[in-house]
Amino acid sequence: MRKGILLIAAFLTVSMLTAQAVEVTYTPDNTTIFKNPERGFTEELNGKVSVSNPYRVKNHISSNWGNSDKMTMPVVLYNFGNFKTQDLPDAILNGFDEDMQVLRDMGLKCVLRFAYTERESDKEDAKPAWAIRHMEQLKPHLAANADVIYVLEAGFVGVWGEWYYSNNYGNETQHVTANRRTIIENLFANVPTDRFILFRYPMIQQDYLHDKNPLTATEAFSGTEKSRMGCHNDAFLHNWGNMGTYASDDDDDDPKQRQYVATQCLYTPNGGETNIDDDDNLAERMYSKAPSEMSTYHWSFCGSTYAMPVIRRWRNSGIFDTLNVYMGYRYNLLNAQFSNEAAPGGKANITIRVRNAGYAPIYNERPAYIVFRNQQSTFRIQLKADPRRWAPNGFVSWINEQVDIPADAPEGTYRLYLWLPDKYESIQNDPRYAVRFANTDVWDSNTGYNNLNASIVINRNAPMNPGELPEGIEEVSDERLEVSGPQKVIQDGIFYILMPNGRKYYCL
Repeated sequence: MRKGILLIAAFLTVSMLTAQAVEVTYTPDNTTIFKNPERGFTEELNGKVSVSNPYRVKNHISSNWGNSDKMTMPVVLYNFGNFKTQDLPDAILNGFDEDMQVLRDMGLKCVLRFAYTERESDKEDAKPAWAIRHMEQLKPHLAANADVIYVLEAGFVGVWGEWYYSNNYGNETQHVTANRRTIIENLFANVPTDRFILFRYPMIQQDYLHDKNPLTATEAFSGTEKSRMGCHNDAFLHNWGNMGTYASDDDDDDPKQRQYVATQCLYTPNGGETNIDDDDNLAERMYSKAPSEMSTYHWSFCGSTYAMPVIRRWRNSGIFDTLNVYMGYRYNLLNAQFSNEAAPGGKANITIRVRNAGYAPIYNERPAYIVFRNQQSTFRIQLKADPRRWAPNGFVSWINEQVDIPADAPEGTYRLYLWLPDKYESIQNDPRYAVRFANTDVWDSNTGYNNLNASIVINRNAPMNPGELPEGIEEVSDERLEVSGPQKVIQDGIFYILMPNGRKYYCL
């Protein structure tokens, strides 16, 4: 362990021993592939819907969908090509609701997109007025089903809804025309404010916002348009800038756009698919670089069926399994300390060290609870911790709080659990939507709880206050920390740990 970690660990250990505590160390699991919501490989369900065939998901998903690869998110693409110049009929809108209920019943969410054409020979998408009308019709249905929508890809424009090959919006990928701006404005007006909208090209975001600077930590999750704009790259690892994803009028902008995505997607989602479908064109870099590229640009989802030459090579080489382990978030419990007793109406100290070994954070709002449970009773206390702030690629964060024990909590010995359910009440108590930590012997599939392997005694004779908490910080993993002498600083009202190499890590 390097000196910087030793300095921090020594400081925390002294602080944490100011009160009697239960100490626990956990064993991370770095190999098991398991289901977790809002991350991982996907499979596309798509087709041209009509009044006689409105139920895309219901007709094309099986009861064992995704089990072999532990998938939890289909990409659902609705082709509204039959309705380019007319309202969406009630049968289509009601069919959408039924589709979303199918996902809910199966414990799944979707990456959602709408388009009007899926052939390069047919570039006739809907004109802006009709696309906007369809968004307005969809608005209450999107709101009613936001619980099972992971993200919405911008769609509506171009072939496959990828904002290219369009008769009504032009084929320019790097700039926002008046018609494209209108579509973006109406997407923000009609998509639920707590859902991200992903755009095919990063320059579209920059041009729409008139801002080439990526999100900062203070701007993230604020509900602004900028904080809701993510990326989807459907030409992953293709030639010349991922087939135009990063290309611009100025070649020097390619690395700038890459850096933009790498930083922006610490706070907004990124995903997509590879489109390399010719074995003869599969250079080594186009598949062996996938783990490092997904790590750099924080991918949370990727198609598993297109293009098959790449997918086959990933599977044969073992890369597929590596991506399936680390794509999106992957939280490890490292160690923890808890008050060994607490009084009803008093306080208890909770300190848990969590590493995000995945390529990305979790993005949608998600509460975190400490659960107290024994055979007679169970109660939950929501923590202040925000799992969206648990940075990826080996960063270590701290849950470090004093929690208030309910005054009416029955006396007894309680097992402790960490529970990260979905924020929506409609699916909150469904364990399939809770986050599983990557550790041995912690997951309870019946409840969605992660067993902290510790107990606390609720006792009316216990102290009401267990003493001061240690200082909680976010730090990097041992592999990344090469410095010593961290200093606490304040900038723009935010506390940081400033390392001698100039890098800053946020305090919780």
